[in-house]
Amino acid sequence: MVYKKRIALVAHDDKKRDILEWAKFNKHLLAEHDLYATGTTGKLLEEELGCPLFMRVGKRVLVTESGGVLLQYAERIFRDIKNAEMAIREMNALRRGTVRFGVGPTTLTYRLPHVLRDYQRRFPDIELIVLSGTTEFLLDALKSQHLDLAVVMQTGPQPGLTLTPLGEEEMVVVLNRDHPLAAKRTLTPDELATLRFILYEKKTAMQNLIDRFFESLEISPTISMEVENNEAIKSLVRVGLGASILPLCAISKESSDATLRILRVKGKPLVRLLSLASADTEILPRAIQEFASMLKEALCGRARPPERLGPESGMAPSGAGPRKRASAGSGGRAPE
Repeated sequence: MVYKKRIALVAHDDKKRDILEWAKFNKHLLAEHDLYATGTTGKLLEEELGCPLFMRVGKRVLVTESGGVLLQYAERIFRDIKNAEMAIREMNALRRGTVRFGVGPTTLTYRLPHVLRDYQRRFPDIELIVLSGTTEFLLDALKSQHLDLAVVMQTGPQPGLTLTPLGEEEMVVVLNRDHPLAAKRTLTPDELATLRFILYEKKTAMQNLIDRFFESLEISPTISMEVENNEAIKSLVRVGLGASILPLCAISKESSDATLRILRVKGKPLVRLLSLASADTEILPRAIQEFASMLKEALCGRARPPERLGPESGMAPSGAGPRKRASAGSGGRAPE
């Protein structure tokens, strides 16, 4: 249980920027408590701009629409200052600094280890910080200036961010080898509808893609479990608790006699599209530019398996939709 506390935020004039950045970084924790601060800075800004930036409701202070616009510009200014400082260091041959990178667990685990290794070898004095999470989480982290770059699933327009298309990853149906349908190479929509699925958490980019695929097939799948990550899903499929739909890169290196079998839906390929997201700015330090180039080189195009897994082949699906629930279930986070 989290007990609500009263926290006072106080800073000298030359430290106001520092406490702002600290508060933004810890806003998910601070949101659970009542915050108090001096009104000097807020009043000065309101007088200068001629409009209210905050609403005072009892003891609480809320940001107005105008205040929200100002906050976006302030965050952009802080980001540009940080990037300019890194660029100047590089011009002076110091080549020191920090690159903060976000990526989904699937891409990080199966496609990027060698890229991260090579980058650290080329730039040993650059601190590379890697944050893993869902597409939604990573986009929020970029907008709040906690990341410099992120590999995310394709999404709609994101104000303040630049999205560069990368490649695509095939997604496939995965079954235990003892399942009656495991000997097939492709499934019909009717056969797919008979399966019990172990899938990802709802309202994430990965699960939304799968939902749209089922919807395009006019299928209401039976969801028996919602599980945290690919490895947990594979473990449950191995013991026959259900089927799943996973990125091919997550299972393509399994041995040929593994307990998992890969199938596709006939005539219905499914791929997920990846994008490289960054702040919408004209100034990017060389360290970030170099890392972005390495990511593009590694991820552009389609990820293909180095070997086949049992009696499978063909193409995969694309989309997601309505679902019916089985009696068992467990919550968790989607991998991307």
